[in-house]
Amino acid sequence: MSPPAVSPHAAPSRTTVRARAALQVELDGGGTARITELRAAVPVLPRRTGGSGRVVVVHLVGGAGGPLAGDDLGLDIVVGAGAHLVVRSVAATVALPGHGAGPSTFALRAQVGPAATLSFLPEPTVVARGARHRMTTEIILAADARLRYREEIILGRFGEPGGDLETSLRVDVDQAPGPAPTTDAGTAPDPVPGPRRRPLLHQELRLGPRVPGVAGPAVLAGARAVGSVLVAGPATGLEPVTAAVGDSVALMPLAGPGVLVCALADDALALRRRLDSLAGVLTGSLADPFPGGS
Repeated sequence: MSPPAVSPHAAPSRTTVRARAALQVELDGGGTARITELRAAVPVLPRRTGGSGRVVVVHLVGGAGGPLAGDDLGLDIVVGAGAHLVVRSVAATVALPGHGAGPSTFALRAQVGPAATLSFLPEPTVVARGARHRMTTEIILAADARLRYREEIILGRFGEPGGDLETSLRVDVDQAPGPAPTTDAGTAPDPVPGPRRRPLLHQELRLGPRVPGVAGPAVLAGARAVGSVLVAGPATGLEPVTAAVGDSVALMPLAGPGVLVCALADDALALRRRLDSLAGVLTGSLADPFPGGS
């Protein structure tokens, strides 16, 4: 029996990818940071590339092209007490259109323990024409943890308009339980076990040709690149700073303490420079240790 004929114009079939990698870092008995869990899931491939003492540096390597429509990717991170994890990527991520149902997604979930630090500093995400991509980030900081988080978005590859993008960033801080409230009778009810959680920053962003007014002065003002750097956590050691506005870049203090720097630009290089023009003053080179500590 002959195989059924296939039209040369038929859309190629493709199985969507679902992959979730995991990375956990803890201090050993001698105070040296060790990777206690490293689980790769193609195409999300974390690889240790450096670090010493309490610092571990990991780069994310893309094991395949995309993500494409319908792909569901993610990374779970745990930074144990006292450790410092620096996460970078070897190249930009390019979200592409595809034949899968729904958008492509990348979800980051991180827990940063007592006196620990997470520096999540990947290369930009490029949203190609026709792509639909969703990025969600959920980070929980211990009461004395520190965080540096960079997010850079490029709308379209060279010479093309961008696709559709949704981002959600949520950072919460755990606090030690406070004194139990008293009732009218003067007795204290049973305390609620576990830490209380306080929101530090919750923000969402929608970009793309189907978002009304996105190219106007209230959103992108014609820019193709948008990004932010968050320096946050009660133990960042930042002196009180005031809000500042520069050339398509703004610095906004947070009640954390913390600082959010946001910028617009025409390309990735200009975006990085604008972010560094304000964030770099607070965090040095965004490389490894915070200024004045590790």
